[in-house]
Formats: sequence, structure tokens, C-alpha cells
Amino acid sequence: MHALVISYALEGATAVEHSELCEQLAPAVAAAPGLMSATWLANEATGRFGGFYVFAARPDFDRFVASELFDAVRSLRSVRDLVEADFAISERPTAITRGLPDAGAGGT
Repeated sequence: MHALVISYALEGATAVEHSELCEQLAPAVAAAPGLMSATWLANEATGRFGGFYVFAARPDFDRFVASELFDAVRSLRSVRDLVEADFAISERPTAITRGLPDAGAGGT
């Protein structure tokens, strides 16, 4: 499994407007091949927002970050200071701590 973590600040959009945009984007994100889960993050106190995405395998992650959908998110006028990082998921300790429901099934 492979994970993507993004965080960003908003400019020219309220948290409510951003939430509405996220709800509009959610079905397209959910349809991404190999996406196991997407968790949408918000910290209104610090003005940071983001997401935690888990993919079944590295090629699924690579396909998503190269997609038009992710390019569209990166280029939103209201998104600034975007930081993205990818991680391999350590499956055995993740399964022990119940990090993902099926973390122990298959994968790398």
C-alpha cells in the first residue's frame, strides 16, 4: 500500500466554501483506481486543510498524482502553500493498530 498526504492553506475562500468544493470533488476522488480510502482534513484554527489518501499499490498512487483530477486540485485558485508527500505504508504495525480495516490483506 502507498499513502499520499497533502496539506494547504486557503486564500480567497471560506472554510464553508471549501467544504462544499470538497463534497463536489469527493465522487471523482472515490472513483480513482486503486484508492482504498481518502480522509479529508481540516484545521480551521490554523487555516490548514488537506487529505490522507491510501492506495492499494504504488502504481495506483503514481496514476493518481499524474491525473487531471489531482492537477485540478493543485491549480485551484483558493489553494496556496500546498505540500504533498508520499509514504509506503508499514502494513504489519498498521494492522496491529487497526490503521486500516484490511491492512493485513495482500499489498507490499
